[in-house]
Amino acid sequence: MPQSIEALKGSCVRIPCSFTLGSIKAVDYNPCLKTHSCNAIWMRGGIDKTNTVGSSPSGNLNQKDCTTILDNMPTGDELYFRIECGNCVKFNFGTPVQINMADTPPTPTLTPATVEVREGTSVSLICSAAAPCPSLHPTLTWTPSLGQSEEGLQENQDKTQVKTSSLTFTASYLHHEQNISCTALYKQQDGKNVKSPETSLTVTVLYPPKNTSVSVSPSSSAIEGSSVTLTCSSNANPPVGSYTWYRVNQEQVTEVGSSRMLTIKVPADNSQFYCETRNRLGSQNSSVTQLDGMCKCKIKTNVHNSLTLWLVS
Repeated sequence: MPQSIEALKGSCVRIPCSFTLGSIKAVDYNPCLKTHSCNAIWMRGGIDKTNTVGSSPSGNLNQKDCTTILDNMPTGDELYFRIECGNCVKFNFGTPVQINMADTPPTPTLTPATVEVREGTSVSLICSAAAPCPSLHPTLTWTPSLGQSEEGLQENQDKTQVKTSSLTFTASYLHHEQNISCTALYKQQDGKNVKSPETSLTVTVLYPPKNTSVSVSPSSSAIEGSSVTLTCSSNANPPVGSYTWYRVNQEQVTEVGSSRMLTIKVPADNSQFYCETRNRLGSQNSSVTQLDGMCKCKIKTNVHNSLTLWLVS
């Protein structure tokens, strides 16, 4: 029998219990269990039979299983067990079980407590919630629902029960820094629902660079010879460790920079540029960005007040 059990007010509670009867004063009481009808008596606060608690034994007392269900427990207390089998066995057990009643359910437990995985890895999370009432097991809910979940019922070492839900999904870079929570919904014996506090964790996903792109400031269409800044952006975890810039001129590719930003003079040949980002998990290239150099123009007035347009390359 466990030393203590956590239960919810207004609900039932299952007390896992077993006992042994040895020989007392050279009398073996075990045969009595097989020949007499036995009763389990639970007494509140001591071994006074006038302060008993209504109960429904679910175990077979003749097999030394005194597991009992108590309905609609209003408050907690120490409960002592007594067995009576006709007139041949009347025995009080001196070690009580402490029943602790709560207004709100306990917070579920998440296993593992932290998650750090590489993209593409299968992740399994288990949410566990106490299930003190066998007829009203809690309903476990995941937020968000990232994949398939499977529910089950487990027994602790002290024979108390736990409702579990296992959530399995494949880690994506989109899950990085996502909060995953689990809550338990308990139904009381009067039909009311009581929700537990949520338990949560934040997923860490390791992945190579994604969504690598190039932005141009002030514009990809600028005056030839003017300065523009190209900025390389990418999502990655761990963060991008190195940037490399390349210039594409016809079939020739030339490395032109190794920082996140590249400042250049706008060329006259409509050159193309792209960047490569890299971390310890991999690399990714951006799409090619073309710089369209606009020509410089001068306006000259002749003596006849006519306009002549000179194009200067």
